[in-house]
Amino acid sequence: MKAILEFNLPEDNQDFQLAANAMKFWSVLYELDQDLRSKTKYAPDSLPQDKYDAYEEIRDMLYELMRNENISLDMVS
Repeated sequence: MKAILEFNLPEDNQDFQLAANAMKFWSVLYELDQDLRSKTKYAPDSLPQDKYDAYEEIRDMLYELMRNENISLDMVS
């Protein structure tokens, strides 16, 4: 199976750039998720509760936004 994306450049340059950089966008979101996970999973006892809660809230928001768009950080289809 093949999938071909076709763009009329330069008119569709913005759409082309979004498609061409999709892996970079995924990578940024993945790294953000992993950093937030690490900050809560390995949180030192000295971490203030409000900061811990903020990390969890941001991660929850990230997952909710992805669910709303029917996307996931899992690379398995």
